[in-house]
Amino acid sequence: MFGRAAQQQKQIETLQAHVRRLEGLVDVLAARGDVGEEELRDLRGRAGAQIPERCRALADEGRHIEAIKAYRELTGAGLVDAKNAVDQYRAHGI
Repeated sequence: MFGRAAQQQKQIETLQAHVRRLEGLVDVLAARGDVGEEELRDLRGRAGAQIPERCRALADEGRHIEAIKAYRELTGAGLVDAKNAVDQYRAHGI
């Protein structure tokens, strides 16, 4: 990658690292506040769902490929972005 694309990729990687650090901090704070995994997932969902309800329902049923397909159809996202969104939801409930 050259020029602008390389700069944008670096910014994306920086933001992703920042999000991972924040997710870790949320997990630590939840543990200290005795917030259970189910409650934490619910709180994250209410804080602003990152994926549409239909995709969340499919992912919760273990229908991950269908969730990715639905995400693409509903949002117009590409395959990689859709997979990342569904994977993030599965991992963190957001």
